Amino acid sequence: MIGRRHRRDDTTGREIAAPTEIPVVAVVSPKGGNGKTTVSSNLAVGLAHRTDSVIIDLDIHFGDVEYALRMRPAHRLDDLVEAGNRRDPMTMLSTHPSGLEVLCAPNDPVAADRLSVDDAFAVVDRIVAAGRPVVLDTAGGISDYSLGALDRATRVVMVCGTDVPSVQAGRKLLDTMRRLDMDLDRVDLLVNRADAHVGLSVDDVETALDRHAVITIPEHSSLAAGMNSGSPVTESSPRSPIAVAFRHYADVLLGIDMAAAVTGRR
Repeated sequence: MIGRRHRRDDTTGREIAAPTEIPVVAVVSPKGGNGKTTVSSNLAVGLAHRTDSVIIDLDIHFGDVEYALRMRPAHRLDDLVEAGNRRDPMTMLSTHPSGLEVLCAPNDPVAADRLSVDDAFAVVDRIVAAGRPVVLDTAGGISDYSLGALDRATRVVMVCGTDVPSVQAGRKLLDTMRRLDMDLDRVDLLVNRADAHVGLSVDDVETALDRHAVITIPEHSSLAAGMNSGSPVTESSPRSPIAVAFRHYADVLLGIDMAAAVTGRR
């Protein structure tokens, strides 16, 4: 199955609250290899099709947003930290062909090690204050950068596979957020590789994590090809079911009434 999941009328069937503010979306996965950057880049391009939007790569040591979007940035996160208040960070972002503004991670782990978390998030906060939708791509696991992203997010997209280690890691992340008094109602589940022939079913994942999947993404060659070529499916195959699912979720985040939007185009 590709796309949105119909919500059940039970405790896991939370409706996404109508947005009351410009979305800041943290895309997280407590286990690496779940396709988190693929999700981040596709969602960010989906948002950019509707309005001026930004993606920030907070996987500061090994971030690959620049490869997912085939970017050659003139400035990176560490450059913006070094510039401090001398320049508007919005003028130092790189522009993707979709119109998406991109802030890539440092060029190498040594440069990343020189960054302080507080200085990095001072830049993030200035970009968020500019009033555009922002997608925060994070590293796998739980770090100061992922926790900082969770603190600032109006929505959290938790990317989970159908393998048992992914689900166990997802439960640990939710438990950590609960212990830190973070609002779990902000967390939307995305199940990647939902049609894998080994592992758990989507229903099993939903039950284990006690939440309904907002999007289920099948194993599909177009996603891997898009990552390798630097062309997300929301850009290269905008009419594909996977791209439509990402765009619909982007519209939900923006509070767009799709019925009204269709009527308005007639």
